[in-house]
Amino acid sequence: MSALSRFEQFMEQLVEGSVARLFRSPVQPVEIARRLERAMESQQSISVRRVIVPSFYRAYLNPQDFAAFEPVRGQLEQEMATYLSELAQERGFAMLEHPRVVLAEDAAVPKRSIQVVAEMTSSQGAETTQVIPPASAAPPARKNHALLLLQTPEGPRSIPLESTAIAIGRGLSNDVILEDSRVSRHHAQLRYRQRRFWITDLGSTNGTFVNGARISETALRDGDTISLGGLELTFRDS
Repeated sequence: MSALSRFEQFMEQLVEGSVARLFRSPVQPVEIARRLERAMESQQSISVRRVIVPSFYRAYLNPQDFAAFEPVRGQLEQEMATYLSELAQERGFAMLEHPRVVLAEDAAVPKRSIQVVAEMTSSQGAETTQVIPPASAAPPARKNHALLLLQTPEGPRSIPLESTAIAIGRGLSNDVILEDSRVSRHHAQLRYRQRRFWITDLGSTNGTFVNGARISETALRDGDTISLGGLELTFRDS
């Protein structure tokens, strides 16, 4: 049984246990679960050995919608955390700690809407945070599709470059996390300008190289080999 099927089964049992009012709410529990799933999928950090996804999720609802969930809030939060844990296992994702979900009210959230904030960890000072916009919102698309190819023991892994500024390094605050001792915590940065990507070394210990030449900054071309202290990636742009 899939993670989603188990969650739906739990909701059926919950309704039979006298909280059918949830299913009269404009916001359904499965909708929240789906939005949490989107948050997990959209905030992946690619490392050498694994794909890391957030462990801590806050789902904000309008106070009127939130009121319907208040009687069973604890049960829902726990079950949604279990759902995300099982979903991560199904898709081969890693989490830095056991997932936690918090339902909260916010008057700034429109009725019948859900806003999710995802963080890598629930500890104070968590560095990587992203607000997931409504389903109708979409980021502006670039005409070309650039990515990095990283060779891993499981085979090549594609890292899409979907932003105009991408930080690369070993630290958790980076957009692309590379768990390799040769890579500095804040190693390099990719920036899109003048219709192409440029790579800049951020004062790394072991240096940044493009096609074997050490660089401080240079423009990238399709097929270039990037070495971060010896860890190699291939830049593709089509």
